[in-house]
Amino acid sequence: MESVQGLLLAMIIVAFGTTTHLIQAQPNPNEFISLDCGLHPAASPYTEPLTKLTYTSDANFTQGGQSGRVQKIYEQDYKPFTVLRYFPDGIRNCYNLKVTSGTKYLIKALFLYGNYDGLQNGPKFDMYLGPNIWTTVDLTSSIFGSDKEEIIHIPTSSSLQICLVKTGKTTPFISALELRPLRDDTYNTTSGSLKLIKREFASNDFIPPFIRYPADVYDRQWDPISPSFEFNFVNTSLIINASTPYELPQEVISKAVVNQNVTEKLSFDWYVDDRNDHAFIYLHFAEIQTLRGNDTREFDITWEGDNQNFTVSAYRPPKLQLETLYNPYPMKCKFLDCTVDLVMTKSSTLPPMINAMEAYKIIEFPDAGTNPEDVAAVQNVRDTYELSRIDWQGDPCAPQMFRWEGINCSYTNTTIPPRIISLDLSSSGLEGVIASSIQNLTLLQELDLSNNNLSGEVPEFLANMESLLLIDLGWNSLTGPIPQALRDREKKGLKLTVQGNPNLCLSASCNNNNKKVSIPVIASVASVAALVALLTLFFVFRKKTPLAEGTAAATTRELPRKSSIYSKKKRFTYSEVEELTDNFKRVLGEGGFGVVYHGSLSDTEPVAVKVLSESSVQGYKEFKAEVELLLRVHHINLVSLVGYCDEGGHLALIYEYMANGDLKQHLSGESAGSTLKWASRLKIAVEAAQGLEYLHVGCEPPMVHRDVKSTNILLDDRFEAKLADFGLSRSFCVGAETQVATVVAGTPGYLDPEYYQTNWLHEKSDVYSFGIVLMEIITNRSVIELTREKAHIAEWVKILISGGDLEKIVDSNLGGDYDSNTVWKILELAMSCVSHSSSDRPTMPKVVNVLKECLISENSRIRGQVQDDDSKNSLELTVAFGTQVTPDAR
Repeated sequence: MESVQGLLLAMIIVAFGTTTHLIQAQPNPNEFISLDCGLHPAASPYTEPLTKLTYTSDANFTQGGQSGRVQKIYEQDYKPFTVLRYFPDGIRNCYNLKVTSGTKYLIKALFLYGNYDGLQNGPKFDMYLGPNIWTTVDLTSSIFGSDKEEIIHIPTSSSLQICLVKTGKTTPFISALELRPLRDDTYNTTSGSLKLIKREFASNDFIPPFIRYPADVYDRQWDPISPSFEFNFVNTSLIINASTPYELPQEVISKAVVNQNVTEKLSFDWYVDDRNDHAFIYLHFAEIQTLRGNDTREFDITWEGDNQNFTVSAYRPPKLQLETLYNPYPMKCKFLDCTVDLVMTKSSTLPPMINAMEAYKIIEFPDAGTNPEDVAAVQNVRDTYELSRIDWQGDPCAPQMFRWEGINCSYTNTTIPPRIISLDLSSSGLEGVIASSIQNLTLLQELDLSNNNLSGEVPEFLANMESLLLIDLGWNSLTGPIPQALRDREKKGLKLTVQGNPNLCLSASCNNNNKKVSIPVIASVASVAALVALLTLFFVFRKKTPLAEGTAAATTRELPRKSSIYSKKKRFTYSEVEELTDNFKRVLGEGGFGVVYHGSLSDTEPVAVKVLSESSVQGYKEFKAEVELLLRVHHINLVSLVGYCDEGGHLALIYEYMANGDLKQHLSGESAGSTLKWASRLKIAVEAAQGLEYLHVGCEPPMVHRDVKSTNILLDDRFEAKLADFGLSRSFCVGAETQVATVVAGTPGYLDPEYYQTNWLHEKSDVYSFGIVLMEIITNRSVIELTREKAHIAEWVKILISGGDLEKIVDSNLGGDYDSNTVWKILELAMSCVSHSSSDRPTMPKVVNVLKECLISENSRIRGQVQDDDSKNSLELTVAFGTQVTPDAR
């Protein structure tokens, strides 16, 4: 047990009455944000009679919700907050507040149900600060249906989103929302924000029921201490010097509590929700009694925590002077009960005394919000076009389950801000010119503004957005010529769609005198005739060539099976990397390692170039591991390494280009293609499993991938699956030693719990992760989803399997087009892969065999359903497993 002597005394040792505190600026109530939620704008603003603070309507701070009023029998008790705002529509509804970044705020939310809906059923819902959950508001068991949530929080940007999230059948609501700036030198923590548990002062007088502004300049609400027959209360009419950073009201600090039995310790309890919660206690003291000559008030302060003790020995409160003591770092309580004891010392003649106390628990906010520049840009787009989509509230990308409709984002890990990579505003009723703020979405890859009423010219700034791969401006009212710079971008792979704009000039050189209208018309007719002729020839001579499924525009042209560059792995200079990426012109994505760029060799063979950033958390060790692995192994289902660069601090990996992104994109709908059919999913699963099997049994020495997940299963132009990202891979021995001790690494949700608990890495750790991928393939559900009964997909699937209802498990997008026997077999395989004990999990060769059998069965089912081969337009899947399944390492 750790004991810290005198630790609290040093916390807030104030130079009493110094100039610093005398000139400390008082909080300005004009900086307060006070919203009476549901208040009609015509009744705003008004002066609240108790605090004399000005409250305004919340109408301009949220775009959703409706106004309600508590029933009359509650009005007297709930004044002045008798109206409220409830949110019957949408899942997440948010308030957007302008704040000062880096300023510490006291944030308060008030909920007064008052049976406003006549249902006599208080709701339960979640509250979020930005992308992170703050608290759960639960009024289901409250007699009066009221609650108050309070947190001390430092926003990291100038915009703060406070969101109410529907988690069940009841409707979220809110009565009041208040923000109060605090001093920077108060309520400090090493991490996280402080959620209030209790704030009490030594008073047994319940009239008034609490103290707040203007007595408390920061508008903290002080409640009378819980009554006890063991307490005596004392007070003074003398002025207490409270000029400390915490600046408690005279009404609070001029009162104190002592025990009736002077030999008994004075104890204060509070409770936390979880044994892992960490807490802070703030104890406020001032000696307010006149001590006689021989009187001494001296006591020890102790807090026995879980494996930690805090102790202040022989503490004496300063006479008529406020002093605040607190623990300098978070404490875990024993079980759920936190207790601070004040114990009289042997040399003391008077019992312990305290004036006020505050208790908080730490709330961690680990998830980063969307890149601020992207947020500002997309909000500007929303405001420009006056979009009122119910789900365009809060953070655009985070958390993923509340991502804005029509927006796709790149996600790496929770600490890296997501970036917006796709914006789809088709059929959104847009009018006016193309918003210039779109160009501030600097990593945007796809832009769809089709089927609107946009006017004006096509802006040239679109050509300067180097990440753009697709622009759809079709079916608008655009005019003028297409910028030459955009035409030049088309030659380098940009897909530009502009049909349906009758006044848009499509020829190479445009003039406006309309004298040569017949030329483009004739050209168009000729083009159509040529196209018809080509299509006729195609349908006459076409053969049964399998098509890639899942893309909006599948192609039938035969592509080279494998480029020659993939067998010529080599070391590149940095100047060569610059050249093949055209000076890092086109960004494909961004991750913890760095930025991935599009490149090409000899302008014909595309590659993906991953450049290590100087602040990379993956670092040189992982870079080296990936190079060493991929230079010595080769398999058709592992992403090939073309080469690497390690020159003068410049590190880069050059891979074969995987044109169809990752499996997660196609399951979640982030890609523009159609839903992956069941046979396609099985084929991808087989191919990914073969890549993993090769690492386990085909390599010498065998390898463990350590980060198997759906975003690391990439798809090439033929929709063939390849395993990627080997920076965390580790080798292990065979025979007696089949596991190795390592620092735990991987992705939450996919991480083997046995590996996490023991630090012993095993090939079966990859099997567990692959089992999670199989569940994603079957269900198309997130691995971690906080809103369902069981957040983790394995636990959720286990519950549904016990009920035997396959339709609740399988992705509804499949429309029932699958053999239930095959699905059950894959489910059984997935569940065996995620067994808690690694010894109960199958090997990857066993996994591959089961998957092959299921794919063959599914292909047989499909062929049996097809009556006319020439009418088929879906992907015909075949299984071709040859000697490449486990080739020799090289």
